[in-house]
Amino acid sequence: MGMNSRQILHCVAGVWFLSLSVVIEGKDLPASFEKCHRSNPKFDQCLRNAVNGAIRQMKNGLPEFGILPLEPLAVDALSIEQGEPSSPITLRQHFTGVKLSHLTESTILKYRTDLKKLIIKTEAITPKVQFLGNYTMDGRILLLPITGHGLANITLHRLKTHHELIGELVERNGEQYMQVRKYLVHFEPKQVTFEFGNLFNGDQRLSSTMHQVLNDNWEVVFRELRSSYEDTFGYIFKKISNQIFLKVPMNKIFPE
Repeated sequence: MGMNSRQILHCVAGVWFLSLSVVIEGKDLPASFEKCHRSNPKFDQCLRNAVNGAIRQMKNGLPEFGILPLEPLAVDALSIEQGEPSSPITLRQHFTGVKLSHLTESTILKYRTDLKKLIIKTEAITPKVQFLGNYTMDGRILLLPITGHGLANITLHRLKTHHELIGELVERNGEQYMQVRKYLVHFEPKQVTFEFGNLFNGDQRLSSTMHQVLNDNWEVVFRELRSSYEDTFGYIFKKISNQIFLKVPMNKIFPE
C-alpha cells in the first residue's frame, strides 16, 4: 500500500506555525507547564501528565510567547495523490484553507522516552478530529468515478493515534537542542464520515449515491487513503515539533 501511494505537499504553513516561530531561542518553557526531571523514576508518567496539561493550556494560545490559539489548527494548503490505475481507489485531492479542530481535546494515554537514542513514543485518544477546508478532487472510489470542488468535512471519530518521534542532537551557542528528524503517525479511528459539498457539479442524485458509498464503506476507503493522510500529518506534526524543540534547549524541556 505505502509503495503504491504518492503524496505531495504544497505550502504547508499556517498562522499557527508562524506564531510558534516567535519563541525566543533559548527561552524556557512557560512556568505554568509541569516540569519532569530525568532523575524521576516515574519520568514517563510525569511527562504524560505534563503534556496533557500543556495541550489544555495551549488551546487558547500563550500570549507571553506570541503563540496564537491552537483551536483550530490552520494549514494553508496540501495536496494528496493516492493510488495506481489498478487500485480500487485512485484520487487526486487538493485542499486549501484547512482548519483542523478538536486536536486539543486529545488525551495522552502512554508516553515513552529513550533520550539516549532521542526517541519518543506516545499513544493518544481524541473523541473526534474534524478536517474542514476547500477541496478539489477527481478519481475513482471503488471503481466509481468521483469529481467535485467545494467545502469538505472529514471527521475521524474516537481516533486513537500512535506517534513516534526520532530525533538528533543539534548544538548552538553551547546549548543542545533536539531536532525531530522523522515523525511517524498511525491512525486508528472507530469511524470516519465524509461530506463533500458540490460533488459532480451539484448533481444531488449522484452526490447522494457517492456519499452513501463513501460512508457505508468508510473502512475500505480510509484503509486505502490511510498512508497518505498519515504521511501528511506526520509532516505537519514534525514541523510543529521542530518549532518547539529547536527553540527550547533540551535541558530546559527535560531537566536533570
